[in-house]
Amino acid sequence: MQEFSFDLPFPSQISQAVESAAAHHIIWIQEHGLLSKGSLREYYRWDVPGVAARFWPHSSGADLELGMDLAGWFLLVDDQFDGPLGIQPHRAAQIVQQLIDVVYSSPGSLPKESLTPAAGGLASIWSRQVRGMSASWQQRSARDWEDFLNAYTSETINRQIGIVPDVDTYLSLRHKAGLENVLIDLAERIGHYELTEAVLSMPAIQKMHNATVQVVNIIQDAFSVAKEEARGDCHNLVIVLQHHRNYSRQEALAETRSIVRRHTDEFLHVKSQLPALFDAAALPLSDRESAYVFVDDLQAQMRACHDWCRGSGRYSRVIRARPDQPTHLEEMHLEGLG
Repeated sequence: MQEFSFDLPFPSQISQAVESAAAHHIIWIQEHGLLSKGSLREYYRWDVPGVAARFWPHSSGADLELGMDLAGWFLLVDDQFDGPLGIQPHRAAQIVQQLIDVVYSSPGSLPKESLTPAAGGLASIWSRQVRGMSASWQQRSARDWEDFLNAYTSETINRQIGIVPDVDTYLSLRHKAGLENVLIDLAERIGHYELTEAVLSMPAIQKMHNATVQVVNIIQDAFSVAKEEARGDCHNLVIVLQHHRNYSRQEALAETRSIVRRHTDEFLHVKSQLPALFDAAALPLSDRESAYVFVDDLQAQMRACHDWCRGSGRYSRVIRARPDQPTHLEEMHLEGLG
C-alpha cells in the first residue's frame, strides 16, 4: 500500500458480490484474448475486481461483471499505449478509430472474426452497456467513449513532438483521457436508472459531475506519477506542475491535495443546495430520487479510485523503462484483422 493519501469526505464501500463476479471476469479476459494465463499472477496483484466492486458498491451479478470487464479492458488496453505505440500518432489514430467504430455500430453487427481482441472486448462491453438504456443515453455514452479514445491520439502527438502541456491544457485533455466520463455514464446503466435532461442540464449537477471527473483523474495521477516519470511521459498533473511552476515533487503533490480538496468542498456545498434547487425547478419525485442516487454514485467513485489506487499493485510497483519500451503485461494484437 502506498503511503501517500488524500482526505476524502466520503465513506469506503465495496460490493459483497466481488468474488463471484471476479471468477467471471478472469474467464472473460482470457476468452477475448486480452490476457494469457501466463500473465494472470501479476494481473491478480492489480485487484481489478476490487476497483469495480468499489466503484459500484451496490451492484452484483451481471451488472458488477459488466463494470469489472470494463475496468479490466481499460487497464489492459491503456497499457498498450505505453511504449512504441504511444509515440506513433498515425498508428494510434487507426487503432482508436477501430474502437470508436464499435460504439457507433449496432451491437452484434460487426463480424467477430474481423475484430481485434481490444475491439472484440469493447464490443462485448458495449452490447451489455446499452442494454435497456434509452437512445439519448446511448448517444451520450458513445460521445464520451469517442472523446476518451481520441485522447490517446492527442497524447501520442504530444509525446512525439515533446510538448509538455500547461496546467489548464493538460487538465482539459485529462478530462477526456481518464475514462471517468464513461464510468459515470455506466453508473446509470449498472444502477438501472437514467437522469432526465431536466436533471442533467442543471448547473449544480454539471458542477458535481465535473468535480468528480477532476478528483478521480488527479488522484490517479498522484498515485501513478512514478510509472509515468520512469517512462518520460509528461501526461501527469504532478509532472506538469513541476515543469511549468518549478514545484518540487512534494510541492506538486501538496498542490494535488489542495485541488482535490477544493473540488470535494465544492461538491459538498452544491449537494447541500440540491433540495432547494429541486424545489425551485419543480422536479418530479422520480427525478429527484434518480438524482440523489446519482450523487451517491459520484461519491462512491471518488472514494473508490482513492482506495483502489492506494492498494493496487498496478501503482505500487514502479515500472522502469525507456519511453520507447512497452510496460504492459504482454503485447496485445491491436491492428485490424479484417
